[in-house]
Formats: sequence, C-alpha cells, structure tokens
Amino acid sequence: MFPNKPATLPLLLSVALATTLALTPPIAHAQTPAIAGTPTAVSFNGLLDAQTMAAINADPELRTMLGIGGDGADFSSQLTDVSLAQREVNRRFLADNLAAIKDWHGAPLDPQQRLSDGLARWFYQAQIDLMAVPWAAAWLPVGGSTYAVDQLFSLPVNLPQFMDNQHAVTDEASARSYIARLQAMGPKLDQVRANVDMQAAQGVVPPEVALQGAADQFRTLLAPAPKDSLWVQSLQRKLDKVPAIAPARRAELLAQATTAVQASVNPGYQRLLADVQALQGRHLGNKGVWALPQGKAYYDAALRWYTSTDLDADAIHQIGLDEVARVEKAMDARLIQLGLREGSVAARVRQLRDDPRYRYADSEAGRRELLGDIEQRLRDLDPILPRWFGHLPPQKLVVQPVPAHMQKTSPGGYYYPPAMDGSRPGTFFINLGDIDSNTRWSIPTLTYHEGAPGHHFQISIGQTLTDLPLLRRSLNPSAFSEGWALYAEQLMAETGVYKDDPAGDLGRLQAEMFRSVRLVVDTGLHRKRWTPEQAATYMQDKTGMTPGEVRVEINRYLVQPGQASSYKMGQLRLLALRQKARDQLGDRFDIRAFHDLILGNGAMPMTVVGQAVDAWIAAGGGDPKRAP
Repeated sequence: MFPNKPATLPLLLSVALATTLALTPPIAHAQTPAIAGTPTAVSFNGLLDAQTMAAINADPELRTMLGIGGDGADFSSQLTDVSLAQREVNRRFLADNLAAIKDWHGAPLDPQQRLSDGLARWFYQAQIDLMAVPWAAAWLPVGGSTYAVDQLFSLPVNLPQFMDNQHAVTDEASARSYIARLQAMGPKLDQVRANVDMQAAQGVVPPEVALQGAADQFRTLLAPAPKDSLWVQSLQRKLDKVPAIAPARRAELLAQATTAVQASVNPGYQRLLADVQALQGRHLGNKGVWALPQGKAYYDAALRWYTSTDLDADAIHQIGLDEVARVEKAMDARLIQLGLREGSVAARVRQLRDDPRYRYADSEAGRRELLGDIEQRLRDLDPILPRWFGHLPPQKLVVQPVPAHMQKTSPGGYYYPPAMDGSRPGTFFINLGDIDSNTRWSIPTLTYHEGAPGHHFQISIGQTLTDLPLLRRSLNPSAFSEGWALYAEQLMAETGVYKDDPAGDLGRLQAEMFRSVRLVVDTGLHRKRWTPEQAATYMQDKTGMTPGEVRVEINRYLVQPGQASSYKMGQLRLLALRQKARDQLGDRFDIRAFHDLILGNGAMPMTVVGQAVDAWIAAGGGDPKRAP
C-alpha cells in the first residue's frame, strides 16, 4: 500500500568500497589494497575510477549486480569477503582513498570534477564515520545493514534473492559458477557468524523482532530437501532456458548443485540459525540504537549518511512534525471532496481502503489485474513525460511480483536497476503476498515512485552518463534516490494525472504523510527513546495504516537507523532548489532543463546537488550541459 523498500537492495547500489581481492577461490580473501593515486591515475577522473573499480573487483557480488563483465576478469564463481580481517582492510582503504583525493595535485578540477570531488569526499567521510564505532560490521557500505543479522537487509537474508535474480545462467560456464557460489556459501555464512559474535561480545545484539524474522526465514530455506531447495529450483529454471545444454548435462549440474546445498549451504544456515537462537535466549527486547555502545555517535553518522545534511535528530524530528501537520490538512480536504467528512483523517483513510470499489480480489485473477493496472499506468505516461523531461531512460522497465519466499517480510514494492551491460532491464517488484495492502487508489503513487519517473528514471539515466566517473554513475545516496522518487510522486500530480481521480491523489498524499511520519518515528525510536509501541501508535494514528503494516515498518526502522529519514529530507531539498531556480530565473526557468540537470549529473549528496543548481542558475538556466 505504501511505496517503500529496503535500501540495501541493489536499488541503492552504494558501491561497496572494499579492497583489491586475492583470487583465491571459493571466497575472495582480503589483501592490502593498492594505494589510491598510483601513477596510473593520470587524471582526477582516472583516480576516482581506479578507486571505484578496485572496490567493485573486490566485491564479486556487487560486480554481478552491476552487470560488469567481459573485461578479462571473471569473479562470478566467488562470493564477497566479509571476514573480520576484511573489516580492518576496509577502514584503511576508505582512509587512503580520502587522503588521495584531498592530496590531488594534478590538473585543476573543472566544474564537473568539482562535483565529483564533493561526492567522493562526502562518501568516504560518511563511511569512515559509520565505521568509527568498534562494533561496525565487516562490509560496506556501512549503515545498510547495521546488525550482522536481521530480518530484512542482512547478507544471509539477501543471498537467496541475489542468487535467484542476479546470478544469470546463460551457458554451462555460468552454471558452474552458480554451483561454485553455492559451495562457497557455507564459509561465507561462517564469516557472517563471526561478525554476529563480534557484535554480541560488545553488547550489540539485534532487536528480538529482527532475530525472530531472520530465524523464520532460515528455517524456511532449510525445510525442503536439498534437491527441492530454492537454490536448486532456481538453477533448474535457469537451465530450462538454455537449450544448448544437453538434458543429461543439465541433470549432472543439478546433481552438483544439490550436493553443494547439502554439504555447504544448509550446514552454513544451520550454524547461523543456532547462533541466532542463542541470541534470542538473551531476551534483550526491541530498542533503538540509543541503547547500543556509542549509539548516539552512530545515529548521528547514520543521519548524515542517509540525509546528506548536518541537521541533528531534534531538528529532523521537528521538520517531521511540521510536515505531518501540513499534509494532514491537505488529506482532510481531499477526503471531504470524496464525501468522507466524519472522524479523524486516519479513520477516514481506513474507511476508504475498505471500500470494495477500490479493492482487488484476493485471487490469482485479482493479482493479475493489479499487475495489469501497474503496466497500464506506465503505458499512459508515454505521451506525458516528454513534456517534463528532455531525456528519457533508454533501458526497458518491467514489472514482476516479489518472489513468494520473500513476501512475508518484504516491503510493498522495490526497484532493481538494469545491468550496466544491458543484459537485464530495470525491474519494479510488487509484493502480492497481502493483496489487501494494495488498493486502486494507492497503486498509482507506488508505480510512479518505483518505476517512472521515479527510481527507474533516476538510476537508469545515471547509468548512461558514461562521461562521468563510475562512482557518479553507480552510487545512489539515499536522500537523492529516495528524495527524487518522492519528488516524482508530487511531480505526477503536477502533470495532471489526478485531475479526474481525487482518490488517486489522496493516495499520493497518504504516501507523503507516510514519509513525513517516518521523520518523526525514526528520530523518536533512535534518539528520543520511543518504544516500538509508541512509534506504532503515532504512525497508525496519522496514516491510517493497519496494525500489521505499521508493525513491519517499525521493525524495519529498528534495524536500519536513519534511512527512513532520507525520503522526505531529500524531497524537501529538491523542491526548495526548484523553487530557488524558478524565483531567480523567472521566465528563463525550464522544468525540462531542470529535471535534466538533476538527473544528468548522477546521484549526489544534496549539498553537492545544491552546488550544481547554483551553477546552472548563474549560467542563466537553459541547456544544463552548459553548467554542471
């Protein structure tokens, strides 16, 4: 019902800066990274690209997600090193890269390079700040998964989706790589366990809801016989689409995969499940990061990382309260227009969601209808968007349901980017597990947020900017990425798509209320020591969400402090920059050029976006290519 997603899915694509890896199968083991700024970096862009490619090559899973291949290096049979030894290497790598950027003595930076410099400095410093706590886990980006294990974002929870959706099988070699990764999974999960133990020894234990959710998913993965497991069934589906592999050979490959699940994957998950069950026995409850050692410093760093501002938690909390009050008035007016006048705004929203006119049938036919409605909404945009954007993404966008095994704990929808090599389209995943959480008046906003002109436009266009350093094309700061998607929701109202659809516009306003409430609840949980029950009551009273929906959201915020604040803070900054440009340029302001400027520079922290807009204004607006 509400457009949201976990930020650590590849939609974030925050480049996991690690180190140059040692090619020791089956898991990449850390070695001391090459110092950034070697003689091969003859330009500033070359320096950034060398740093970024070292990071990508040190992270075989990220390399697969980005669709990078064909460069003579093949890491597709390996999994990424997350050992405790790698944690120290990551810290050195971040510090060395930041130092190399600050010490640049080559040619003076041009305007675009100054933006790249600002992005890189922000990225490295934000990650260094997050890793400053002694219990930081051994993976980057830090903050995406605060705890070594949780129900939504942690590595062992996301590995099934990575193998199912990201590891392509197009021939026998890629099938063998798939099996090699299964063989490597037991050692990888043991590395995760080492991170769990390290954090627990320092008093950092995930909330009980996170432990329970993770344990339930591990049990689900372990329940089938190895030959019927998700891992083997996924490989079989992929092999069925490769007729060049003879049936007998397919059977051999499936048998090898079954053996790998039995010998490596399942034992690894069993050991991790035992650790999780032991932590559950400590009964430490559900608290925000204020309860952790150095929790205040960590949350301050998390807010800087996710909002790309220096505003403190109290200031963000107040902004949330102000936005809640403003949006509540707008929702009230729209509900009155729909004939709903009695009761609180939240109560009337619940009344609207129960209206059978806006419900989808809880059946396969109802789910097909919902998917069809999303696809039709996207087709309807074809004549509209060229009037608001000078450049449209060339990559295709497809709509798919969230895999059944992930529906219980996945959010309402999320976006997976296209592969950089063109082998995979952008994908909007919609969760059909609870059909009642989707209504005909909420689906339009979800579609515009996840698809066009939201995440698909921003991330896909970013990938096409081949004249920019790779960091600019692959990194998606959450305030920019989520702020743009929320901005896109409002933009669609401005295009007139809701002119004859007041219920759809109510859905947009409710989604905006949802993000405004997040500012209040995120800071409440992690700084003001709200209990989950306090947070849930506030969210339910303001949004009209069901108790079940609210519970999923609160459980999410508990394990990813700061991320929920990125949406609204990013949107507010984009709106403020647009208004500034309109005020200063007057008749010279062109909305198409403004959008091309914002998306044509790649995703950046909001402070750097402000620099780009200021330069565009100073150049007189017009073609954004004339100004950074």
